[in-house]
Amino acid sequence: MIRAKNLRQGILQKGLALALTTVLALGALAGCGTYENAEGSSASGGQISNQSNQSSGSGAAGGEVITNSGDKVVKIAISADPEFTFDAIGDSLMVTNGLLREGLTRYGDGVLVDGLAESYEHNEDYTKWTFHLRESGWSNGEPVTADDWVYAIGAMLDGTAQLSYADFLYEIKNAREVYTGKKDVSELGVIAQDEKTLVFELAYPVTYFPYLITHPMHFGYDREFTQKVGVENIGTEAEYSISNGPFYVDSWEHDNLLVFKKNPYYWNKDNIAIDQVNVYVIPNQATQVNLFLNGELDVVDFAYQRLSAIENAGFTAQTYNNGRTAYLNYNEANAFLKNKYVRQAISAAIDRDAIVNGVLHVGSVADGLIPVGLAGDGKKTFREIVGSNLPYVYDVAKAKELLQKGLDELGLSSPSDISFTILATNTDEFIAVTGAIQQLLQDNLGIKVDVETTDSSALRTRRNAYEYDVLLQSWGADWDDATNFLGGYERQADANPALFINADFNAKYHDATYSTDLTERIRLLGDAEAILLEEEGITPLYYTGQYYAVSKRLEGVLRRAVVPYLDLYFAVVK
Repeated sequence: MIRAKNLRQGILQKGLALALTTVLALGALAGCGTYENAEGSSASGGQISNQSNQSSGSGAAGGEVITNSGDKVVKIAISADPEFTFDAIGDSLMVTNGLLREGLTRYGDGVLVDGLAESYEHNEDYTKWTFHLRESGWSNGEPVTADDWVYAIGAMLDGTAQLSYADFLYEIKNAREVYTGKKDVSELGVIAQDEKTLVFELAYPVTYFPYLITHPMHFGYDREFTQKVGVENIGTEAEYSISNGPFYVDSWEHDNLLVFKKNPYYWNKDNIAIDQVNVYVIPNQATQVNLFLNGELDVVDFAYQRLSAIENAGFTAQTYNNGRTAYLNYNEANAFLKNKYVRQAISAAIDRDAIVNGVLHVGSVADGLIPVGLAGDGKKTFREIVGSNLPYVYDVAKAKELLQKGLDELGLSSPSDISFTILATNTDEFIAVTGAIQQLLQDNLGIKVDVETTDSSALRTRRNAYEYDVLLQSWGADWDDATNFLGGYERQADANPALFINADFNAKYHDATYSTDLTERIRLLGDAEAILLEEEGITPLYYTGQYYAVSKRLEGVLRRAVVPYLDLYFAVVK
């Protein structure tokens, strides 16, 4: 057996722990129930000016740093230009959408609070939820009404507007049928009872519905404005964007700078302490860090390799749980990986502690698919209730025993007969992790492992076409509930053979879906997770984490593992 300390040294000596300069720049599709209030400390050097419209010379992509004298301006960065579409899917959108749009409920400082709904109630079996809207306005002065939700959700499901994940809405009565063309949108279970009363009729009990609707796919959109500018144009330019949240898009220089200003019609505008947010589009995280050190950004995410630079500049480095689990996903149509013993052997041959502490230096070892901190029954978290569900932890002897069972079933004589390729995005994080896994599997099992990395767009195309052997990927909950992790594995027998399909898993997940006993429901979801991992449908590796820093001029920044990941709602410029 290889000891973790020696293995970590070997990994580092072989150069696998590369600089993580592009790790998860300000968010990734994530969600979970851990929150932190961030207060940074000052940098030695960089100075923020509120008197000049020009940057100090190292500004974002050559653009202007717009700072109005006397205004309370905050400057942040995102990695790519957003489009504020209906469903708001994407890393950059998950940051900026918190400025622009608000749902019926939202997250406060660690707890779920009322958003555009001032109150709500449900029926006895959680299949009908009624929301009472506040007096609030869109950024064009039009009132927020119940019809905004009837229109927006209907437009996504009937094909009028873009929709990335239809199943995110399938809890709504007739949503699946509307999306597949079997029913008219008028039969959708989203009803404007009157201008300020919105009713959701659901297809099954959803005890966690107030958490689910914090995701932008459950937000409203102004019907008249959208139809006027055109659904195809919505959110593509400043003049085609509209806000019902605390800020609106005042100007937009694509791939460079978005300027958000306070929405004068927002219900809680008097308690928003920031006048303006400048959002720079900066793909390179090293550039983001340099701008932060120069005082031209107020918040920055960074990798472990930049920790000393941040601290030497006088900042307090902080970390937060960003609610993601990194794991291996298998193509079960593969001649070798279709065998569960081979997959189990892979899990037992991976030293997760070496990866977390020898390569990443942030995050924690996974003991299941559902990450730490994710909500449970309201009293305890999912992991506190369920405990560890990882059956095959690092044990080289066990790994070899499992592999031999796989070889026998496959009719193979030697571990070297097994070969496959691990596919991952070409971030430094995943390059380092795939390199470590490659070494572990070859050293501990004697199988042949290749690594291929590519950009996220190409990987998505290949994943959707099942053109892979093993994927290294990560997932975070879009809402604070285990269903967002486990729901995608409830598949019928006629699903693509590349996918994990298991009738026992389906039965447990179904029972959990219809349970209204909160604790029983979590235990049933835990049983479903146990089946998924015992069969090694996937191999969880680690719960991701993120380093970040905040300038001393800014207080009240919240970092969390549900949308929005960077929350300036409570921020104050000193």
